Amino acid sequence: MRGGQALAKVLKMEGTDFVSYYPSVPMAQDMVDEGLRVVTTRHERTALAMADAYTRLSKGWKNGVAMCQIGWGAHNLLGGLGQAFDDLSPILVIPCGYPMSRLDRRVWDSTTNLACVTKWSARISNANYIPDLARIAFTRMRSGRPGPVLLEMMEDAIRGEIPDVDFFYEPVKGWKNQGNPRDIEVVSRALLQAKSPFLFVGDGVLQADASEELKELVTLVQAPVGTSIKGKSAFPEDHPLSVGMRGRSFWMCMGRADLVFGLGTSLSGSFGSPVPPGKTIVLCNIGEYDINLYHRVKHAVIGDAKYVLRQLIEEVKKQTGGRGKPRNTELEAEIAREKELQLKAWMPKLISNEKPINPYRVIWDMMHTFDMQNLIITHESGNPREQLTAFWESTLPRSYLGWGQTTNLGFSWGAMMAAKLMYPEKLCVNWIGDAAMGHNSEDMETALREKLPILTVVSNNSGYAVYGPKEKTSLPKGLNVVSPSSVISYAVVAEGLGCYGERVEEPDEIIPALKRGIKEVKAGKPALIEVITSHETNTVSTRIPIGYKPGEI
Repeated sequence: MRGGQALAKVLKMEGTDFVSYYPSVPMAQDMVDEGLRVVTTRHERTALAMADAYTRLSKGWKNGVAMCQIGWGAHNLLGGLGQAFDDLSPILVIPCGYPMSRLDRRVWDSTTNLACVTKWSARISNANYIPDLARIAFTRMRSGRPGPVLLEMMEDAIRGEIPDVDFFYEPVKGWKNQGNPRDIEVVSRALLQAKSPFLFVGDGVLQADASEELKELVTLVQAPVGTSIKGKSAFPEDHPLSVGMRGRSFWMCMGRADLVFGLGTSLSGSFGSPVPPGKTIVLCNIGEYDINLYHRVKHAVIGDAKYVLRQLIEEVKKQTGGRGKPRNTELEAEIAREKELQLKAWMPKLISNEKPINPYRVIWDMMHTFDMQNLIITHESGNPREQLTAFWESTLPRSYLGWGQTTNLGFSWGAMMAAKLMYPEKLCVNWIGDAAMGHNSEDMETALREKLPILTVVSNNSGYAVYGPKEKTSLPKGLNVVSPSSVISYAVVAEGLGCYGERVEEPDEIIPALKRGIKEVKAGKPALIEVITSHETNTVSTRIPIGYKPGEI
């Protein structure tokens, strides 16, 4: 068989459901012939976003696969790979390569040039090497600290032959570690002895599919839970001990905590409240890389979040005679009060009738229109992220796809197409700004062609969120970076790409337009609702205010 056929067989055996790519890729037909779904996007970065989001939404048992064409196509992988690398997303990227005879000339070398944003990269120069190198790639993806891996398929390997009798491959299950029993004992004791412990949860819990174990531990130790942006939805935000990822209750619990337990997170502080100085830090992560990286760590457990949580549950029960701590109703009441005070302070924006429409009004109406039990939603980077994460209440694991240490505008298009592919019964929504419309929005046509109907809600303030003409300090005087909203209609753009588009300028029309968009999506057509919004610069703070006292506005 040819090398392309051998690679397709390997991916099929590894449980690959689809391969996303941007033409031209000579192995694409081999994938189709092997029974794999091939999704042709409009840009390499969207293909990478689809693979990335598919992995994040898969409960840790699937790895997305993206391919791209030779040389100049691989140039466009850098941004998406950088994001996957920083976000610890274990995806397989397969760029095509030149003939081996040309490597000594001035050509793009993906194996070398993209090594800085991959966990491991290798060049397949001969078809006979495909099984062995693929085995290593899937082992690296599914074991240890997550990250993208790259296999550059040189032309010699794609077109070369491997005898059928020499082709042998078995799927790789991957390996994950439990925590050291002594570390588990020490950390459990520290949690139980702390006066005001605080659990800070990252996406390591989602990757390990450990949300149920997390809830059980929280019940036993009675500690408040906050999340990073990537960890949002790992713990139900309607739980009485949830403080979300920012805001008043978060400030209160983080501010007075004597012990901060980071679980499945680096505690870097990106897009969430940073840990104030003077706290005892306990960290559980899948590898040693983040230990003592951002904070001096007092105690650590190295291991997979699901295994470690199970160990902690048993040890806490052992140290408390099977009972755990009694329910802390006083703490629950304090958290509820702080949430209520924050909502009261922001309610004028959430129900505002101002024109242009306040973006927080759009978020509020989305929360009261969508079926929250049958939904996956994501944000774009920048203001849409800051606005949505503060008020969106996620109650089910992976119902909210948070992302971004290194962020790429346009990621949400591919992300929600992947979500729809994986969960066709769910409403898949991306909340974006007008800046993101300039990045990968042509992939609305991909969603239509591939029958992946998603709902896009655009907050269009005609100013790239807060970066446009109203931010005088960053732009030359009088410069208008985009045309007025009266000129540009993204709803018309959506219609031109064959999708449903609707423009909203009146606050009372938001919910009816959303319902019409949902109806179109259910009928199989991607929909875009464009809302003309104001330049809202206020966001819920990610930092504990100096001198903050619980109960103060």
